[in-house]
Amino acid sequence: MAALLGEVDFPPYVVKCVDETHFLVAGGGGPVRSGVPNAIEIFEMQRDGRHLFLKSSLRYDTDTEDVRTAIMNAALRYDGEQYLMAAGKDEICQFYQMTRKKVVVQPGTADEDEKDEEDKDANKKGAARRRKGKAAGDKNTTPSKNGKGKDKAQTPQQQQQQGASPNNHSKMAPTQTVVQFAIKSLGSVQTDFKADDKYQKCVCWAPHGMFFVTGGADGHIRTWSFPSMELMYDIEAHAKEIDDLIISPLGNRIISLSRDCKASVWKASDGSRICDLLWNGVKPEAVKSYRYRACRFGFINSDPSKSCMYTLHIPHVQSKKPQPNYITKWNPLTMKPEKAVSTGEDVLSALGISHNGHFLAVGTMSGSVGIYTTFNLQKLVWLKDVHGIFVTGLSFVPMTRTTRALVGDLDTAVLSISADKRISIVGVDKQGEYPSFLMFFGALLIIIVIFVFLAAIGLEL
Repeated sequence: MAALLGEVDFPPYVVKCVDETHFLVAGGGGPVRSGVPNAIEIFEMQRDGRHLFLKSSLRYDTDTEDVRTAIMNAALRYDGEQYLMAAGKDEICQFYQMTRKKVVVQPGTADEDEKDEEDKDANKKGAARRRKGKAAGDKNTTPSKNGKGKDKAQTPQQQQQQGASPNNHSKMAPTQTVVQFAIKSLGSVQTDFKADDKYQKCVCWAPHGMFFVTGGADGHIRTWSFPSMELMYDIEAHAKEIDDLIISPLGNRIISLSRDCKASVWKASDGSRICDLLWNGVKPEAVKSYRYRACRFGFINSDPSKSCMYTLHIPHVQSKKPQPNYITKWNPLTMKPEKAVSTGEDVLSALGISHNGHFLAVGTMSGSVGIYTTFNLQKLVWLKDVHGIFVTGLSFVPMTRTTRALVGDLDTAVLSISADKRISIVGVDKQGEYPSFLMFFGALLIIIVIFVFLAAIGLEL
């Protein structure tokens, strides 16, 4: 199952699920003033009969008066009250605070009418294209459809209706609960210091949120305290730029992957080296022709103490004959590979792990998306041409009653984004299950058939 949910007016490079039905995308056209914005946009998934579509809940312009840069990488965490996003914008790590609240509104009120007019204006300006739902428009924070609007004078009938007694409740207009978001820009810190082409390549939060780690084009790993943003230590980790890094679920190890074809494990407490990862997914003479592309931890049933690590491996040396790409499962304690499977010749570009730790998704340079089980790396779905160009990000949808009512009774579903500006969803149909009484009668029928067969051939029991 695959469906196009909608399109945005900027190339997205980050996708993160915020809650059951909301997710954010971030990206942009960069410093060139070509009319392509740099923005964060939060969407809500909704269903209209048989169709799943997106509704814009908030739009935030990430440019300032002097600086135009796109968010190319980001890490998102929730501390129980608010969301904090660390976002890579060239050599800067910019922080954003996101809050959400539920409000009760009446459809057709002044708030609704005013937002409808805003959406019409935004559509005229071509702010975003989607199959259904509203487009986002205003610079900086644009509230959701049911966001705050200017108060309008009320007629005596409206005032009387607001103060109606419980006996008149049935005469009042029905209300609905909506979720509203707000984004606030916090501080920033320079995280890469390469002589030229400074660039933060990746960022990751510690599980407890007390520090964050960045990897840059200069090959350095830097650990920063939060919220002070003071440098704790600097590791000259790799000879080339760092492609990805991740912090272990217990927060005691940092794993870094680089274009120098090496992957290393570091102590999070002081930055000392523990070991290098040694991959054995191919013959020894072919290992040097591969490099690590991405790394993620998966929590089994969301339990950090029960986790596994997964990496992607792509050809480092291009040859006339296409080479296979690989997914590898690692033991998180010994840091040794347990299993590696080939995904084919389409070069891998993105990796995601489901919230329950049971599924793994990959995206490719041609726009394909595949979903595997994490237990044995068995391929469940492989869909070609989900996007017209390389996949830039993947984020699994939390599978709850609410999301299943939207996307269907699926085993899992993943959101995918691409430089083609499209947002798609790929799902795995629920495996067939049979009621216990049918299994009982089926077993009984097999026993009867066996007895009849033995009797027919003259055997006595």
